[in-house]
Amino acid sequence: MSSLDQMKRTPSRRLFGLAAAGLLAFAVAGCFKPMYAQDTADGGKLTERLGDIQVVFASGRIGNEVRNDLIFALTGGAGNPANAPYRLELAVTDSSTATAVDSLSGLPEVEMVSVDVSWLLFDTTRTPGPDGKPVPPVAHGNAFGKASLYSGYQRFARARAIRDAQNRAAGVAAETIKGQLAAYFIAPPPAAPATTASAPKS
Repeated sequence: MSSLDQMKRTPSRRLFGLAAAGLLAFAVAGCFKPMYAQDTADGGKLTERLGDIQVVFASGRIGNEVRNDLIFALTGGAGNPANAPYRLELAVTDSSTATAVDSLSGLPEVEMVSVDVSWLLFDTTRTPGPDGKPVPPVAHGNAFGKASLYSGYQRFARARAIRDAQNRAAGVAAETIKGQLAAYFIAPPPAAPATTASAPKS
């Protein structure tokens, strides 16, 4: 085969390869769907279900920061819904550890702030049974957020840096909880089988 024939065939082969790659990419794209656009088991949109969660008050400044970030993440800025079908309770703790210490002064140079959150999701449409026991949560989980900061040697600057790091860590924890709640609504666990009272023995 002459070099001229090869030059004639090469463009056609390239075009064929590009066309095949384009068709493959188009076919594969149909297999993916944005997480927050998926339908839930009952046919409702996931974003609507997330917006039906009322986040109750969390104590402490950082707890309130996590709550505010989570409300915004779940509702897109629409605000905390009242009398919602779901109620979310938060328990927030925080800690700070030095990751680098100045060898001369002994003061921390770099610190890591951690925000840990335990959460419980309740279905408010459920009522206590005849035994009066409280309704158990339908889902629960733990989330955490971390953020680093340069401490420096000025007390007020360090206090502000710690506060900013706590806020960033709270935002990370809130986004993590949103993802965990989304996973629950996409694939909720199977309901427990109903128990029936046994017939009295004669």
